Amino acid sequence: MAGRPVWLRTGFRPIAEPPLSPAATGAALVGALTLVVGCVLVGGSEEHEVMATAAPAEAAVDTSELTSWYQSTQGLRASIVTTVAAARGYLEAQDGAGLQPRCTQLAAETKAANRLPAGPDPQANGMFTGGIERYAAAAQTCAHLFDGTQVPLAELQSQLRTALADGDTSWESLSLHTGLPLAQAGSSSVTSAGSGGGTAAAGGAPATLR
Repeated sequence: MAGRPVWLRTGFRPIAEPPLSPAATGAALVGALTLVVGCVLVGGSEEHEVMATAAPAEAAVDTSELTSWYQSTQGLRASIVTTVAAARGYLEAQDGAGLQPRCTQLAAETKAANRLPAGPDPQANGMFTGGIERYAAAAQTCAHLFDGTQVPLAELQSQLRTALADGDTSWESLSLHTGLPLAQAGSSSVTSAGSGGGTAAAGGAPATLR
């Protein structure tokens, strides 16, 4: 037995360490929990800071693309709102000879607008195409004023006004969404689709809608 460590000798009884007091045990647990929570909070904060730093750059790219697309549609939007303004004026004046060619032109312009590239923002693109659809519906309703459709004249005119107003609303929403101005109506002239100008005859449209 000589030479062996005391704790390996037969009959050795280690002296038990006194148990930790409840207060000491609680303090140890609190310390451990504080360390874990601190690590989680620090890690989460760093991750949030990284995401917050990256977000503005991504948003700036999206805004730039949206602005570029919106400006690329400016010419056709201006042409459409000019035609719409003229059509609305002739409608209120009950001038069929002036209204019919404007509605024909509006139909051609909405078809051309449907061929434009889609916007990079689905919401903005939906507002843009929504306006086109309502203006196209207005042009179709307007055509029914002159093709003998068996619908009361007052009802067709009401539908036409509603469709034009709905188109305006869609494009006003688009302007607010992009933060860019609406296209403004210019001087009105009746042109054939894709042409640069020229005035078309009314084609036998009634002088009045009454």
